[in-house]
Amino acid sequence: MRQIRKNKPGNEIGAASTLTFFQELKRRNVFRVGIAYVVTAWLLLQVADVVLNNFELPGWVFRTTLLVLAIGLPVALLLAWAFELTPEGIRKEKEVDRSQSMTAATGRRMDRHIIIALTLALGLFAVDKFLLDPARDKEIAEAAAEQARNEAPAARAAENSIAVLPFTDMSASGDQQYFSDGIAEEILNALVRVDGLKVASRTSAFAFRGEEQNLREIAEALEVSHILEGSVRRAGNQVRVTAQLIDARSDRHLWSETFDRNLDDILAIQDEIANSIVSSMREELGLEITGQVAIASSTENVDAYDLYLQGRALVIDRADISEAVDLLKRAVAADPGFAKAWEVLGAAYFVGPSWGYDLGDEPNALAIAASERALELDDSLALPWSVIGSVDQLAKRFGHAEAMDYHQRAMDADPYNATVHLWAALTQGELGFIDRSISLLQRCLEIDPVYGNCKIHLAVMFIANGKEELAIKLFQEATEDGFAGNLATFVPVILRHQGRASASYVSVQLTKGRDFPVRDLLDSLQFPERDHSAAQRRYRARVDEFKWHNLISDPVISAYFNYFERTAIPVDDSYNWMWGPDLKHFRQSPEFKQLIEELGSQDYWRSRGFPPQCRPLGEDDFECD
Repeated sequence: MRQIRKNKPGNEIGAASTLTFFQELKRRNVFRVGIAYVVTAWLLLQVADVVLNNFELPGWVFRTTLLVLAIGLPVALLLAWAFELTPEGIRKEKEVDRSQSMTAATGRRMDRHIIIALTLALGLFAVDKFLLDPARDKEIAEAAAEQARNEAPAARAAENSIAVLPFTDMSASGDQQYFSDGIAEEILNALVRVDGLKVASRTSAFAFRGEEQNLREIAEALEVSHILEGSVRRAGNQVRVTAQLIDARSDRHLWSETFDRNLDDILAIQDEIANSIVSSMREELGLEITGQVAIASSTENVDAYDLYLQGRALVIDRADISEAVDLLKRAVAADPGFAKAWEVLGAAYFVGPSWGYDLGDEPNALAIAASERALELDDSLALPWSVIGSVDQLAKRFGHAEAMDYHQRAMDADPYNATVHLWAALTQGELGFIDRSISLLQRCLEIDPVYGNCKIHLAVMFIANGKEELAIKLFQEATEDGFAGNLATFVPVILRHQGRASASYVSVQLTKGRDFPVRDLLDSLQFPERDHSAAQRRYRARVDEFKWHNLISDPVISAYFNYFERTAIPVDDSYNWMWGPDLKHFRQSPEFKQLIEELGSQDYWRSRGFPPQCRPLGEDDFECD
């Protein structure tokens, strides 16, 4: 006999309760609210993604929007369960008579809204998928292809790359380092002009003098694949030069040779070494390097060449420019046709005064004469054009427009000369064209990444451009490398970012004595709202006693003490510092306009355009922010 299974009373009640609960969710439109909320939230997120990307807002804004919408879903569902929309407004569901409930009508309206939202969502999805996606993919593919094309030459340049390290002085007396450096630098300068070969700058490569790092680490730091190192032993009129070319990636010696020559043949040795390097890199590695190396025989006079190397080394290091001038004058006296010696002599006369060296009454005139003589002998030299442009503009022989033309000619003559880019940048900075100056200084550092003077002046321009964190970083890099300049410009920036202790230490370095009023200076900068008239009187009374380390410290510090009459007295140095935020009060003064007239800047502005922070007022006046 078949038995009939009966449900337990509890199961029947549970099933009925479950059915009643889902029916109630449906009646109260909870499901519809959930669907409408999800579809609407998705649409909002799509719009937010586009808007936030176009405004380049940080990623946390989108994430926060997503989180808020996610939290809102259960809240919306609870509200749909607990409340009902009636003609009298929103009321609690338990307070509404079932016979008067509007949930059915509300549900039909929500159905229409859901259909509209879904239609919009599907339309947006279709547009994105079939119209925007292919165009976006094409743009990405084109960008990737362009990047590959740009990176391919860079990769080849890295393969065809070399750093010439300073040659070691092996002479018995150990006093021929200038001579060893001169040989290495001549080889480096010759290799720079070989098409298809990337050469690390002199400053960058020579910074590794005496370092205990292995060649692979040095090559990685300089971003080159090959290293040339060598040594020089000089005894009387005899010289032995040993050079070896190394593939730094494998530590394999590609070429090595020793040259024993009479000193009269030193230029021929340099030419021979440079061409042997190019030949070895071309033949053994199959690199695509074209052209031959040629080192111009600037002089046949061994004594003149030796004096030139000694003088040039001092000018490069800014070690003793007075001594450098004496050595270079002896070099051109020994060989009046020695163009490179005249070139460096002109540069020495130009930079010497700004580094505190007394070179006589007319260093600018002597700089012009030496540079013009160098160009008479060899107009392909770059540095003389830049010296003439800088000095003649300072001396008012012509204006900034002509000066920039000379700087451009210098850069055209030698695009790899970092110094001519630096001096062009100083002129642009003085004129107030901050962005132009920054571009030239960045190019200077591309050529020579450890050029301290370029780092310092780029930091000065970053201060003027409001990028003080970058300025501090560059200032720190330069000073850690042993190069410090324009300290007065950095005092207020260091005070703001690194505190009074650091600013005090930098301020002490401004003068050669120990009596500089550091406290008065820092108080004036840190608390501009206070009355500093007493400190200003003390400064005015003693300013002539100070022996500044750097020529520009006098006008800059005088401006900080509101001694504008002194700031407006022109000095033979760049005025790119006057556009910083701490000198805005000076730029609002009559003395600033007087200085601009003295410098001839307004003539340039009237003919070639004003910088962004300045504007003309009628035909004769102007104002600057």
